[in-house]
Amino acid sequence: MRQQALLCTVLIPAMTVAIATPALAAGKAAVERKAVLGVVDQTFAALAKHDATAMRALLVPGAVFAVLGPDGRIKMERDDEFLQMLASRQGDWRERIWSPKVLMGSGLAQVWAPYDFHLDGKFSHCGIDSFALVKDGSGQWRITGITYNVQIDGCPTDPKTRAKTAAKTPAKH
Repeated sequence: MRQQALLCTVLIPAMTVAIATPALAAGKAAVERKAVLGVVDQTFAALAKHDATAMRALLVPGAVFAVLGPDGRIKMERDDEFLQMLASRQGDWRERIWSPKVLMGSGLAQVWAPYDFHLDGKFSHCGIDSFALVKDGSGQWRITGITYNVQIDGCPTDPKTRAKTAAKTPAKH
């Protein structure tokens, strides 16, 4: 009888917690991943609209932008410089990422993904985007820095374009 009481009062609740905790943690991680990628999506929406106000809301004050150009030069910009450039530029901007890798832990997140950039409907360049984010005191994910490289040649296409191209290309035997 004593063993049954021990089983019911201690072991079963402990086992339930042990089983449920990883599932709850996985669910929370999925929600956080979605929130982080949502900030990245909002970034591309702000870029497309040249909306410096919307972009400002996504950035931590003092955020840094680093660009590795095709010539190997590194260009650094502070958030204010970047926002001024964004508001003053014209044209239809479209940037897309695919297959993002997201690392998260203790209020920090990193998103790394291949991208392509189109200007006025024409391919311009590609590269890798890297976003560094922090979760602020209000629980919002905000960008502390964006680093990317610019490639002109040898650019991969996004998976959707690759699939369409492969479907149209006859098989060689």
